[in-house]
Amino acid sequence: SDLVDLVSMWVRPQARGHGVGQALIAAVMDWARARDARSVHLWVTETNSYACLLYQRCGFTPTAERQPLPSNPDLGEIGMIRPL
Repeated sequence: SDLVDLVSMWVRPQARGHGVGQALIAAVMDWARARDARSVHLWVTETNSYACLLYQRCGFTPTAERQPLPSNPDLGEIGMIRPL
C-alpha cells in the first residue's frame, strides 16, 4: 500500500523527553520505506499538544481531516501525514 497508518503510539510518562517517541517513529518510517510506502498517516487527539509537537518535530503536518475520537466522541482527532 502507498499509505501506512501509525496507530496508538504511547510512551510511558517516565520515558518521555528521552528520544523514545522519536526512535519509535523512526522505526515506523524505516518499516514503511522497506515496504515502498509513500507516506505515513496518523490520528492524534487535538488536546494532546505534546504528541502533536513530537509528530511535527518528526516531519508530520496536519491534514484537513477531523473526526471524533472513537473511544470518547467528546474529544476530537486531527489527521497528520508525513511523505517518505
